[in-house]
Amino acid sequence: MTDIAPLATPARTDPAALRKETRLREASEGFEALFLNQILKSGRAASFGDEVAGGSAMETTQSLLDAKLTETGAGRAGLGLADAIYRQFAGHLGVSGK
Repeated sequence: MTDIAPLATPARTDPAALRKETRLREASEGFEALFLNQILKSGRAASFGDEVAGGSAMETTQSLLDAKLTETGAGRAGLGLADAIYRQFAGHLGVSGK
């Protein structure tokens, strides 16, 4: 009987390689979050006239909401920016680019 090769690549067992992959993935998603945050800030800076409920408290609240939205949305928004960054730098770190 012949051996059947697994369909998926085996999981890495090297702790250093796992740490590199994890850190690169986190950095990639962090950059995507930063990018999305800048897009939201630019969109909110567009003025449509006088704000009814303006003020520094509203700006602070809006900034915190934007930060949380981009933090949770990075990597899940379907933009692919985090994945592209990960693939680009994976070769430089000697980790899997998948």
